[in-house]
Amino acid sequence: MPGLRLAFTHTPVGGKTPAELAGYIAGYDPVNNVPLMEEIVGHLTRPLNEEELTTGIFERTKRDFIGPDTRDNLQRYFDDRFWSDQLPIIMPTEERVNAMLAGTSRDRDEVIGQMRVTGTREAWEYTVETAAINAVMAGAKPEHFPAILALAGTRTNARSSSTSSMTAMGVFNGPIVDELLLNSGTGALGLYDNAGALIGRAWGLLSGNVTGGSVPGHTYLGVQGNPMSAVPAVFAENVDGLPEGWDPLHVQKGFASDESVVSTFSGCQSQNTMMVLRDEDWEWVLQRFIGGLGPPNRGSKMLLIDPAVTAPFLRFGFDTKEKLIDWVKQNVTTPKYHYWLDQEVINYKLGPARAGREPYATWLSLPDDAPIPYLERVEVVVVGGSGNIRWSVNECGYSRSVAVDDWR
Repeated sequence: MPGLRLAFTHTPVGGKTPAELAGYIAGYDPVNNVPLMEEIVGHLTRPLNEEELTTGIFERTKRDFIGPDTRDNLQRYFDDRFWSDQLPIIMPTEERVNAMLAGTSRDRDEVIGQMRVTGTREAWEYTVETAAINAVMAGAKPEHFPAILALAGTRTNARSSSTSSMTAMGVFNGPIVDELLLNSGTGALGLYDNAGALIGRAWGLLSGNVTGGSVPGHTYLGVQGNPMSAVPAVFAENVDGLPEGWDPLHVQKGFASDESVVSTFSGCQSQNTMMVLRDEDWEWVLQRFIGGLGPPNRGSKMLLIDPAVTAPFLRFGFDTKEKLIDWVKQNVTTPKYHYWLDQEVINYKLGPARAGREPYATWLSLPDDAPIPYLERVEVVVVGGSGNIRWSVNECGYSRSVAVDDWR
């Protein structure tokens, strides 16, 4: 709908008084500089013009080559259009892209999937060749390409355009970990892993470029940004550190233990770290620690547990990941009064609650001090080098798992 009628209001709306919000409505569209309500009424009542009646499919054209030029000029060309991550890139020449494509048996024109920067924008298709171009730019090697394609196959956008400044993570399991020497120990979530860093950078570049470039204020709206978004964390689960009875992540998702799999997590915003739990008050600490991170609207957490701190979890009765996950879902709560004062809950849950959608409708009618178990999606990954008795919780939600061998 190229002629879609748009009206804009001032932002943010959170944290404003009723009088300020009423002023937005009674005021002017800050983009078009016309009275907002008159504009909206006009949009809804004015007959469609010739352009707005046009139907058909918009064909997005693509230029194959932009050179030749000097390396500095080409780098500037990419940077100015936000096709890069504003760091030096390897120029994706025809020769280099063809060499990257030799890392897979898939056809270069095969469509992998679609991505969109937000739920309200058009989803753009991307191909194996598109992934190869971004892999070259990131400095990846052909042996990394099946893993990059598998990440692309999850259709998880590592450059989400949410104003909440979210990013993504990728966790590998199976033989691919040893094949590419992916890090599962000390520094795994950092850039202390050549393969993980290159694969993560390729994923980030791809996520931005398949939707036209990650442009601040246009296709990227994170108000503060996220330090994890430039090179999304890509690492391996430490399967050697899994206690007996704790399945690897990919087995939990229905894959065989000898399959190479990548699992993605989206909506990642922040990470909180603490030391090992004590027997005397572990329940209280665990509730406070997990519940103290992020808004309750998200309903998802990712527990990253170092092998050094798995023993206390076993001692507390969590002899499987699933038992720990169930405990967290049932026992990490927030009082009803504070739940419904959270701005994100107001934005996304209050309307459904008033419309009768459960469990929110019931939660809205509870006493103010009633505990609300708001977590719906909890995952556990064992990772780390056991140099300290620390572990962390991330505000992340599981997206999808894809087999790497399907992309060789």
